[in-house]
Amino acid sequence: MSLNLNQTLSWTKALAASTPDAAAELAMLNDLQGNILKGHGRHHTSNLFIAFDPKKQAAAKKFVAEFAREVTSALDQLTQTQVFKASGVHGDTFVAFMLSATGYHALGQSVAKPHGDAFNAGMKARGLNDPAPSQWETYFSSEVHAMILVAAGSPDERKVERDAIAARIAATAGAVKLLNPGFKEDGDALFNSDGNGIEHFGYVDGRSQPLALQEDLHKEEHHNGGISNWNPAIPLSQLLVPCPGGKLAASHGSYFVFRKLDQNVKAFKAQEKALGEQLEKRHGLPQDSIGERAGASVVGRFENGTPVTLSQTEISPIPPGAIGVPNNFNYASDSAGLKCPFAGHIRKTNPRNDTQDSKDHLMARRGIPYGERSTDNQQTDGVGLLFMAYQSSLENQFEFTQQAWANNSNFRIGGTGIDPVIGQPKVPTGQKWPVVYGKTLSDGRDEDDFSGFVTMRGGEYFFAPSISFLKSLR
Repeated sequence: MSLNLNQTLSWTKALAASTPDAAAELAMLNDLQGNILKGHGRHHTSNLFIAFDPKKQAAAKKFVAEFAREVTSALDQLTQTQVFKASGVHGDTFVAFMLSATGYHALGQSVAKPHGDAFNAGMKARGLNDPAPSQWETYFSSEVHAMILVAAGSPDERKVERDAIAARIAATAGAVKLLNPGFKEDGDALFNSDGNGIEHFGYVDGRSQPLALQEDLHKEEHHNGGISNWNPAIPLSQLLVPCPGGKLAASHGSYFVFRKLDQNVKAFKAQEKALGEQLEKRHGLPQDSIGERAGASVVGRFENGTPVTLSQTEISPIPPGAIGVPNNFNYASDSAGLKCPFAGHIRKTNPRNDTQDSKDHLMARRGIPYGERSTDNQQTDGVGLLFMAYQSSLENQFEFTQQAWANNSNFRIGGTGIDPVIGQPKVPTGQKWPVVYGKTLSDGRDEDDFSGFVTMRGGEYFFAPSISFLKSLR
C-alpha cells in the first residue's frame, strides 16, 4: 500500500477502488482533516483560539482526544458535498482543529511536532514587515496553542456549534482556555449579483485556486473556461506532509496560516477614484477615460472578476454565470505590464508565466470576510478578511509570497512597487500604473502610491494534524 504525493488525486476513483493506490488514498483521506484539499463550502464560520494549561496536561489531552471525534475528515467532507449536489441536503457542521508549535509543547507532544523553522518560531518572530505584535488583537499577546474552525450553512447553526464548544471548554476547569470569548472571529461569505464571492473592497475573491483534486481540475477544464493558458493543477505534495504523530502509514497533515486583515474600505475607494483622476489630469487624458480601470489595475481584476490583462473594461458573463470569472489566462501578451501592472495584486501574488516556478509557491487559500459590509463603502475599520491558507511549506509558500513577491518593490522588475493590497509596510515605492491601456505607464510618482488600506491585526502558524494523532492524546 503506497501513497503517491507527486500527482493530483481522484478521490472518486479511490472511493470506487479503481486505482492501484486506492487503499492508501482512502486511508489518507479518512485520516486527513477536511478543508485542505478542497474548501469546506460553508458560508458562515467561527475561529476559536485556545490555550492549554501545562499543569493540567492530562485533562487538556483528554479534551483534544474527545473533540477529535467531531473533526471532519477529508473523505466525509467530499462525500457530503456529493450528497448535497444530488439531494440539496446540507451535511453536518464542519469542524477542524489546528495546533501551534507551542501547543504541541503544552500538550507534551514535542516528539510529534512537525519540523520547520517558521512553524517552530511562530509568526511573531518571522519579520514579515507586519505591525508590532503590541498592535495585534489582545488574544494574540499570549501564546495561542490551538485553533478550532467551525463552519456551518447558516448563522444559527454556527452559533449552536460554537456555543457548545465554548461550553465544553469552560467545563475543563481551566485545562483549556478560550482566548477570544465574546469576539470569536466570525466570518460570513459575501457575494455579488453574479453569485461570485467577493471581499469588502467589492472585488471577486478566491477564484484562482491551485487544484489538487482531479475532479476540480476536470470542472475547471470543461465547465469554467479551460486550462489552456493557465493550468492550476498542483501535486498533493504542495499541500500535504506526513504527520509525525499520525498512527497510520498514510497519516498526513498540512501547515496552516491564519491572519486577520482589517480593511479601510472608505480610504481604499477614495484613493481608487483619486488615482484615476490624477493620472488623467497629469497625462492630459479625457475625464473618465481611466475610471474603474484604476481600481482594476490595483487589484488586477475589475470588480466582477474580469482580468484587466484581458480587457480594459468590465465584461459581463454571457449568459450571466455561464462560465463565471475568467481564470484561463496568463501574462504572455502583457510582458511589459502595460495592461495589468506588475504591482497589481493578483499578478504580485500569482505571477503565472512571469516566473517559471510561480505555481510552486501557491497555497490553498480558505479565507472569508468578517464584519458587516455597507452599500455606501464608508467603513474605516471593523471589516476585513480572515486569511487562512494550507500548504506543505510555510517558508516556500506563504512567507515566499509575502516577502519575495508582495513586499518586494523590485518584483518582478526594479521599481514595480509593493503589492497595493497586502504589501507591507506603507511607504511610497514607485508603483507604475497603465495610463493608456496597453501602451503607456505612469512615471511612478509618490503621489500615485497605493498602499496601507489593509492592516494586519494578528495571526499565527498552525499545523492541521491527522485525526488519528488527535484521537491518540489520552
